[in-house]
Amino acid sequence: MEPIIDSTSESQEPQIHKIRHGFMISSYALLIMEGVRAEVVKAPSICSIPSTPEWFAGFINHRGETAPVYDLDNYLQMVDEPKQDQEWVLLIDNHPHTVGVLLRQPPRSITDPVCLNETLSGLPEVIEQAAGDAYEFANQQWLEIDHHRLFLALKNQF
Repeated sequence: MEPIIDSTSESQEPQIHKIRHGFMISSYALLIMEGVRAEVVKAPSICSIPSTPEWFAGFINHRGETAPVYDLDNYLQMVDEPKQDQEWVLLIDNHPHTVGVLLRQPPRSITDPVCLNETLSGLPEVIEQAAGDAYEFANQQWLEIDHHRLFLALKNQF
């Protein structure tokens, strides 16, 4: 008896998906730029620095290197949202450019987001300055953020 060969399985190429990493800051769904390294860690001890804005959480030691950590929820001062513990730090980029963002929930994998080719409105100025393309995934709009521009704008406010 000859084996049964499914001709449809041979002609199909494996699907390749585009996976992006997204995170929530208050009610804003943000995407890390493509090709940028990111890592999530449980919130370690943060060394606060006197005479800095409240939204600058301080520095952490990550694998022997210091990384600044920002509390963007605090910066945006979203008073209508309940305060929750920020249990995660999202570390973006490679050393020496690594920056950390405090998060209430771990980032999400966003698979095959659809580019909307439109600009989102009603964004806080600091996010708007760093905004890239807008995407849709699971009926939610996600905004790609240039983290270099975002954190440079924040550092300039010290």
